[in-house]
Amino acid sequence: MNDKTIISHPGRARWTGAVVVLMALVGAACGTNNNSTKTASNPSAKTSVQCASGTISGAGSTFVQTIMQQWIKDYAAACPGATVNYQGVGSGAGIQQFTAGTVDFAGSDVAMKPEEETAAQAKQGAVLHIPWSSGGIAVEYNVKNVSDLKLTPETLAGIFAGKIVKWDDPAIKADNSGAALPSEGIQVIHRSDGSGTTAAFTSYLTATAGSIWKAGAAKDVPWPTGQGAKGSDGVTAAVKQTEGGIGYAELSFAKSTSLGVARIKNPAGSWVVPDGSSVAAALTSATVPPNLKIQINYTPPDPTAYPISTTTFVLVAQKPADPVKAKLLKAFVLYALGPGQQAADGLFYAPLPSSLVSQAKTVAESIQG
Repeated sequence: MNDKTIISHPGRARWTGAVVVLMALVGAACGTNNNSTKTASNPSAKTSVQCASGTISGAGSTFVQTIMQQWIKDYAAACPGATVNYQGVGSGAGIQQFTAGTVDFAGSDVAMKPEEETAAQAKQGAVLHIPWSSGGIAVEYNVKNVSDLKLTPETLAGIFAGKIVKWDDPAIKADNSGAALPSEGIQVIHRSDGSGTTAAFTSYLTATAGSIWKAGAAKDVPWPTGQGAKGSDGVTAAVKQTEGGIGYAELSFAKSTSLGVARIKNPAGSWVVPDGSSVAAALTSATVPPNLKIQINYTPPDPTAYPISTTTFVLVAQKPADPVKAKLLKAFVLYALGPGQQAADGLFYAPLPSSLVSQAKTVAESIQG
C-alpha cells in the first residue's frame, strides 16, 4: 500500500428529507422519530445484513448522531437480537469514556491525539480509527429578513474572532451586495464541550484565515467571543432562539430547524452550501494514510467543493475483551459501512467514497473476538 492515497468520489446531485435529533441516548428499541419531516428509507430491507446478538454501547460525536440514530433503528429491525446504544456527548467526552472502558466504542470527528491514543491503548490495546460517515459543517444563522447569506473565510473568521460585531459591518456588506442587512449585534454561539466539529471548524478557520483567527484548532479552544452551548443540538437550539445568532453544526441540525445556512466562498471563488455533491467534491483532495486517520484539505481546489467538510470516525479496540461484544461491534460497523451508507442522502450527510469504504471495511474486518 502507498503511504497515502487520495479519496475520489463522484458528485451526488441532491439531498432529500430532514430529521430532528430527538435524544442524546439512542437505543436499538427506539421508535420512529415523530418530529422528523422525513426519515431515510430502511436499507436493510433490500440488503443482506450480517447479524450478531448482544448489547454494545458507544458515546461521542454529535455530528454523527442523526445518522447513527437511523443506523441503530434499521440494524435493530434487521437483527432483533442486537441492541446498540449511543450517547451524543461530544467527541472529547466520547474519547474519555472509551479510554476509561465505560463504553465499547466512541464516535469522533477527529483522530485521537497521540497522548489520547496512548492512554486508550493502555486500557483497550490497539485502537482502530474507522471512518464511517462524512458531511458538511453548516454555518447556521438566524437573521431577520436575510435568507441568502454569503461569507468569505476572512469574514467568517472575523465574526468568530469577535472582530466583526454587527450584521451590517462593511465586510459582510461586501460579501452580500444589495442585501438588506440589519444594524443589529452578531450573537456568536459555539460549542462549550470538547468537540470534533469544533476541531474541524477551527481547523478550517486556521487554514483559510490564520491572520485573523488566532485561537488555534482543537476540540476546545479559547473562544474570543460568544456564548457556549453543549452539543450540535445545543448550538442549533441557541441560534434558533437568538435573533442575530450564528453558529456551526452538522448540516442535518440546521435543516431540521429551518435555520439559514450560509454560502461559503471556496478557493476557486465559488459560493457553496454544504450538500452531498459539494461535500463529496471536497473529500476528493483529502489525504488517506494507511491508518485511515484522514487529513482533510480545507482549501479544496474543486470549484464545486464545500470547504468545511469532514469525515467522522468510530474508535474501537482491535481486540475487545468480550468476544460477544467484539462480534456485534464488527457486524454493526460493517453494517454502517455497507447498507447504512444508503441512509446518508436522506439525512443530509454524504456517503463515503467507495474507495474509502473498501479500506474501512478491511480495517473493520480486523476486529477480533
